[in-house]
Amino acid sequence: MRVLLVADFYPPAPGGLEGHVRRLAHELRRTGHDVAVVAGGGPGRPSIVDDHGVAVYRAPSGVGLPGAYQKAGRAFHPPWPQAAFRRALAAAFSRFDPQVVHAHGWCAFSAAAEARRHGTPVVVTLHDHGLRCPKKTLLRGDRECAHGRGPRCATCPGDEQGTLKRCVLAAALGATTPALVARADRFLAVSDHVARRAREVCRGRVDVVPNFLDPPAGSPGGPVGTDVLYVGPADRHKGLSVLLEAWRIVASGHLVVVGADRPAGVVPPRVTFAGRLGGDPLWARYRSAALVVVPSIWPEPCPTVVLEAFAFGRPVIGSNVGGIPDLVDGSSGVLVPPGDPHALAAAIADLASDRPGLAAMGRAAHERAARFTTEAVVARIVRVYDEVVDTTTSGADRTVRA
Repeated sequence: MRVLLVADFYPPAPGGLEGHVRRLAHELRRTGHDVAVVAGGGPGRPSIVDDHGVAVYRAPSGVGLPGAYQKAGRAFHPPWPQAAFRRALAAAFSRFDPQVVHAHGWCAFSAAAEARRHGTPVVVTLHDHGLRCPKKTLLRGDRECAHGRGPRCATCPGDEQGTLKRCVLAAALGATTPALVARADRFLAVSDHVARRAREVCRGRVDVVPNFLDPPAGSPGGPVGTDVLYVGPADRHKGLSVLLEAWRIVASGHLVVVGADRPAGVVPPRVTFAGRLGGDPLWARYRSAALVVVPSIWPEPCPTVVLEAFAFGRPVIGSNVGGIPDLVDGSSGVLVPPGDPHALAAAIADLASDRPGLAAMGRAAHERAARFTTEAVVARIVRVYDEVVDTTTSGADRTVRA
C-alpha cells in the first residue's frame, strides 16, 4: 500500500511525536509498504530529502506568531489549512499518488483538505487534546478542563501562550474542526481518555491505538534495582514538584531525576539530578531503578516513560489521570491521585519496601510491554488503513454503478 504520513515536523527536529512518525514510516517500509512523508521544517519553498528510502517532502515551517509561544518566532502549523503546507502535499500527491493519508498533529487540517480534493481516505492520530484545547493539554490550572475550547480559554492560565493568541487559536479550532471531522475517515486516539474527549467533537469513529516502543537491547532490566526514578522535564504539569514534596516525607531511599535541571531553593536529601540522558545512559538508569514514578497532573495521553519502564520490567507509580490508567493497573503498578504528595509518598514507601511485590509487578509490567511493541501496534494501524481504503473503494464502486 502507498501510505503518505503527514506531520507538523519530522526528525532531525526533536520531539516524541516526530520520532513516532519516523519509526512508523520505517516499520511500514520494512513490512512492504511504500511510504512518503510530508512535514514542516523546510526552507521557504518545498523540498524533498531521502531518509533511508523514505521520501520526505519538506514544507515551510509554518507560522511564527509573536506571543504564541515563549519563543516568539517559533513556527508551528496552525489549526487551519495552510497554503504553503498544502503545496508540499500537492507535490507529494502528484509524485507519490497515495492510497491513504495518515496525519499527526494540527497539520491534519491541511492534509484532510488536500486529501479530500483527491478522493483519498484520511486517518488522523490524536496524540493529545489538540481538537479540544488550544494548549493541547486540557489543563486549566492544576485540573483537567471539562469544557474544552470556548470563551473560557480567555481566562485560562497559560504557560506558553498569551491570552490573545490562545483566544485566536480557540476560535480557529471552533471554526475549522467541524470540517476536519467531516473529511477524516477515521480518528485514532492514543488512549481511552483521549478517545472519550475526542468523541465530544468527532462524529466519526474513534479507535484507540496506543503509542509504541521497541524494548531496548538488554531489557528487561534484570534484578530489582534500588533507585526511585523520574524521567521528564521540570514542567509544572509533569508533577516533578509534587514528587519532590512527596520525597520530603519518604524516610529512606534514593531518588534519581533524569531530564530536569536542579530547581532553585532547597532540594530534599537523597536526590540526584542526572541531567538529560538518552540511549544507553538512560537505559542504565532504568536498570538500576526499583520503580518509576510518573506524577503528572495533566491528563497525559500515553506517556512513553511508562512504556520504557515496562520494557525494563519496572513497575510504575502513576497519577490516576488521562491515559496513565490505560497502561498502569494493579498488577503492573500503582495509581495515586494527581497532585497529592502524601498519597504519592505513601505509595513509594509501601512499594519500595516490598521487594517480592516489586519483582512480581516488574514481571507483569514486562509482560504488558509486549502489547506496545512497534510490530504489534503498527499491525493494528495497517488494519485501519485496509478498512478505510476498502470502504472508500466500495463507495466509489457504488457511485460508478449508480
